[in-house]
Parts: sequence; structure tokens; C-alpha cells
Amino acid sequence: MTHLQKLRKISILKWGSSSFVGNPIGSFYFPQKPRLYRTKKSVKTENGGSVNEDIKKVSVSTRRQAQAALSEYLHSTRNLQFIDADSMSKNSPFFLQNILKRVENEGDIGSSITRFLRYHPINEFELFFESLGLTPSEYSPFLPRDLMFLSDDELLLENHHVLFNYGIERNNIGKIYKEATEVFRYNVGVLPSKLQAYEKLGLSQSVIRKSIVCTPYLLIGNVNEEFVKVLEMLKSVGIEFFWIEEHLLKKNSCNWRTMLSFLSLLSEICCSEEQFGRIIREHPELLLEGSGDRALTLIGFLLKIRINKE
Repeated sequence: MTHLQKLRKISILKWGSSSFVGNPIGSFYFPQKPRLYRTKKSVKTENGGSVNEDIKKVSVSTRRQAQAALSEYLHSTRNLQFIDADSMSKNSPFFLQNILKRVENEGDIGSSITRFLRYHPINEFELFFESLGLTPSEYSPFLPRDLMFLSDDELLLENHHVLFNYGIERNNIGKIYKEATEVFRYNVGVLPSKLQAYEKLGLSQSVIRKSIVCTPYLLIGNVNEEFVKVLEMLKSVGIEFFWIEEHLLKKNSCNWRTMLSFLSLLSEICCSEEQFGRIIREHPELLLEGSGDRALTLIGFLLKIRINKE
């Protein structure tokens, strides 16, 4: 190690140890995140999304009739696959509420909606994006300016079906669309090849699903090198893929580059491979919550208990 590297390491250690001023040796402090509390109850759509209960003002019977009429229109008239039509009709409460407002003074709801749709073509992209778990404010920027019918965007439907058939829930597909839109512009066969490339690394489909939901950009470009190196480092200290699957939370976002930097620094500074692996296994939150941005806190902890490489 050069003199410059030693100075850099000492500087990092001093910075990290400052988090422990006033704490007893060996204590391990994690800054607490503020708790967020809901002030209104919510209802769940069939794909697991939440909708403000103010929207749920119609009876169950009326809602089901409206959903059935909408599904029939999308499947029989617009020729969408039944599974897509069914999901869109059952998981688009904002859109459905707007249609109900247009026919609320008429008699039979199902017949009224069928008649309304016959003479008033709808923007199917609004329905589609909402059924993927996106709110109107989230999907508004993604609405195409010159298209109304989903069948006119074959690549969008094709890549959506690839992800759905791979086992990814529709509301998570919405997250992927929002964070990695270009994935849905891939030509036929491109997306399956990217998924297969990760399988060739020995990853199970379950691990791949959770990983790309956490970080959709894994599907952009070639196999993500930082992601692969993180897995290799963990495996080298006895941490297998099932551990990653168990602790990877779908609602979190992971920055694999930050994780790699954290693991590399930890490996360089602190300890043997056995100790390294034990720290990660006993404190998975260090790596998975915040992608290792608490590395300096860990370094301060290691400094306090005088674990070092020499």
C-alpha cells in the first residue's frame, strides 16, 4: 500500500468514526428513518395497488357490471388478449370511475357502458398503465401523442407479455416501465435474451425477478458488471444466491455500484473473509438498505472494536 493510499484510508476511518462520538465502544447506531402514517384508508385493486376510498363510492354490483362491460369491449371489440382485458378492467378504478360518471343517470350500467364505448373510443394506454399500478399523474408523461389503441404499439405489448410470463406481477411491471422505459421498445427476442444471460450466471428466475424489480436498469445494455461482481464477492465469502433472494426487498431500489464500492472497501480495510462474511450475514441491512451508504458507519464500528487487516 502506498503512502497516499494509507493517508486516504486514515482519512476515511476518521470520518467514519465520527459517527460514534459519545457512543460506548462496540455500540452500533443506525439513524432512524422518519415513520410515515396514512391519514386515509385505502382499498386494494386485484393487482395489489392502493386506491383512495373516495373513488370506491359505487356498489360492488355496479362496479362488477362496469368491469365486465369494459373487459368485453377490450377483448371482443378491440381484440386484446382476455387476460389483458380482464386485468385492465379490474385494476383501473380511476378510469372506470370517469366512465361511470358519464353514464350514472342511465339504467342498466353494463348496457350503458357498452353503448358509451361503441360511440366514444377510449385511450387504452390510460387503462393499461393504470392496471400496471401507475397513477394518472405517473403515467401521463408516457401517453403517446398519436396513438389511442394498444394494438398499435406491438412492442409495448410484446415486452409486457415477456415480463408477465416470466412471473413478474403487473404492478411491478409498472415500476419497471417508469424506471426503464426503453425496455419496452426492444425488438422481439431481445428481452428474453437478456433474461437468459442472467440465468447463465447460475441465477434462479426468482432471484432475477426480484433483482430487476429492485433495479430495472439491469435490463438495459449488457449484463450489469457491478451486479455480477457483487454476487461474486458475496459468494466468495460463503453467501449464496438464496441469501440475496431472501433479503432483497421488492420495494427497495438497489445501487449495485454503491454496493460494490462498499464491499470492496470493507474487504480491503477490515478483516478476514470469514469475518467479512459473518458481518454481512448478521447485518444484511448494511448492504441492502441504502445500497451500502452506511459503509462509513460500519467502518467506524470496526475501528471502535479494533478489527483491522494487519
